[in-house]
Amino acid sequence: MKNNIFKRILAGATALVLGAFALTGCSSSADVKQEASTVEAGSRVFRTLDEIKSAGEINIGVFSDKNPFGYVDENGDYQGYDVYFAERIGKDLGVDINYVSTEAASRVEYLETGKVDIVLANFTVTEERAEKVDFALPYMNVALGVVSHEDRVIEDLSEVTGDDQIIVISGTTAETYLEKNYPDIKLQKFDTYATAKTSFENGTGVAWANDNTEVIAYALENPGYVVGIPSLGSQDTIAPAVSKGNESLLNWLNDEIKTLGDENFFHADYEATLIDTYGKDYEETLVVEGGVVAGQEASDETAAADLGIVPGNGETIKIAASPVPHAEILGKAAEILKDYGYDLEIVEFDDYVQPNLVVESGEFDANYMQHVPYLNTFNEEQGTHIVDAGDIHYEPFGIYPGTKKSLEEIADGDSIAVPNDTTNEARALLLLQDNGLLKLKDGAGLTATVNDIEENPYNIKFVELEAAQVARVVDEVAYVVLNGNYALAAGYSGGKDSIA
Repeated sequence: MKNNIFKRILAGATALVLGAFALTGCSSSADVKQEASTVEAGSRVFRTLDEIKSAGEINIGVFSDKNPFGYVDENGDYQGYDVYFAERIGKDLGVDINYVSTEAASRVEYLETGKVDIVLANFTVTEERAEKVDFALPYMNVALGVVSHEDRVIEDLSEVTGDDQIIVISGTTAETYLEKNYPDIKLQKFDTYATAKTSFENGTGVAWANDNTEVIAYALENPGYVVGIPSLGSQDTIAPAVSKGNESLLNWLNDEIKTLGDENFFHADYEATLIDTYGKDYEETLVVEGGVVAGQEASDETAAADLGIVPGNGETIKIAASPVPHAEILGKAAEILKDYGYDLEIVEFDDYVQPNLVVESGEFDANYMQHVPYLNTFNEEQGTHIVDAGDIHYEPFGIYPGTKKSLEEIADGDSIAVPNDTTNEARALLLLQDNGLLKLKDGAGLTATVNDIEENPYNIKFVELEAAQVARVVDEVAYVVLNGNYALAAGYSGGKDSIA
């Protein structure tokens, strides 16, 4: 009974973790190492958290002309919803703030060049932007909206004729959305909020598309204008952004946003800066507290329930795992399981044999390090009784360069290192066959060994090693054939470094 429960829990938790990895754009361990090495090489433009604290000043990019989010008042001081948050960041970091006036089109550029440490400028989170900058947790909800004059209220974009123009600000989600979804609509683009506002008031466009928070504010403050389309496209969020790879500052921001949520900071921010514009009616709709969008926690709990995670009572689950990526994935699963009453104890192993033996003996509850063909072969050869607890993810095999950088360089008598366990050696040989380096006997499948090679036109010498040792002879052989997890552990990226 205990084993059945553990099977459901572990399969559910690890699947939930991998699903979360797909939504935030998580990187492989190899990619993280590669990124870190680039930073160490001196190519980074950002300042780390410690460097900012040491300097005693942080550069924050904000708008200077978007009342009530970011603007300069009559005394020359920055004010607004984003600025209120920025002031708290400076206080909690113990540093002064250097505000950098930012336009929508320059937000990404300022982070990519290191001109600012953080952008707090009504920055909507999008997949395209997340490829260039790192977003922290959100602090506001947003969608697109369209405002027009009361003499001709645009309530649907189908009402925009061929001669009409819609005003947008360059670099905003409104520009991207309309270009992608309504390519026939003519757009009049402006670099700044002020010039877009002036042009709209001069009648050069039939409507103005922008974040709905901004068009609602504009209509409330300017009689004669109506928000005919209050929500266009998907519901999105606004979040702080830092330079790509600035993990120390990003992690601090995320922790700060979570902590501020405990004191309802962003509701206080709204009431100090936005309530005069939007009133109480919009507060719960717009404010995101603690980085958690309304409904997100409920959906996470539903997902966990759907995956069979049943509540525990402090039980410990002991699991054996290979270090990369399995133990890393389980580390995230442990955080989830803790909330459901389980303590996940993870023990790392560097081989494929002991993790199965300790489960067979009952010393461990489960392991996470193998594919089903290997499991089945192990049971047959060792007489064990281990069962598949659930299919979680697939790790591709790959051929990686040793002393030769491409398969075109192969020469007679070259050596290739391969795993020596039955199924993984077979997978290596099948991959080499697929790339024209050898031919196996007919019918040779996942039990093939070097004895099943029928044609070896390059007289390849095979160096058969325990799977964990293969990457260590990379300087001694022409090529190595690696399991996905050992490739990651050796610092390789399957998508970037494998040559087949």
